[in-house]
Amino acid sequence: MTERNERDADVFGFCCLRFPVSDLKASVDFYCDVLAFEVTSADFAFGEAHVSLKGGNGPSIFLMQTAPEHVRPLKFVFPRSFFITNSDGEVTVIELWTNDVRALHERVTKSGVQSGEISTKDEFSYFTFLDPDGHYIRAVEERTR
Repeated sequence: MTERNERDADVFGFCCLRFPVSDLKASVDFYCDVLAFEVTSADFAFGEAHVSLKGGNGPSIFLMQTAPEHVRPLKFVFPRSFFITNSDGEVTVIELWTNDVRALHERVTKSGVQSGEISTKDEFSYFTFLDPDGHYIRAVEERTR
């Protein structure tokens, strides 16, 4: 048996992102209908679902049904500040690539969630929004792609 040390353990990828949600069905609908994710597995009776980007890009999002009193939205101020924290200093930030930031912005806005305006800096256009449970998400389009 070969001896192992802490240098042998590498992080080589993402397993998933874990989001507590107060309404699993509403969250699955939002990620699939608004952001065009697809369900890779779901057990609504158990209260969990995995949603993934089409084509398998990036990590999946593991949505976990959580009692509403245990899901607290972040304090959120548009349009400033990349990191937004709640009173406990917690932060949830995820960035998604999009090929059409304006069309996605329109779809997200029509879904009824809180959304900021589209901003442009250098070769990037982006906007931020909250999912139904207040997870802070930014959508980014690289205009040179």
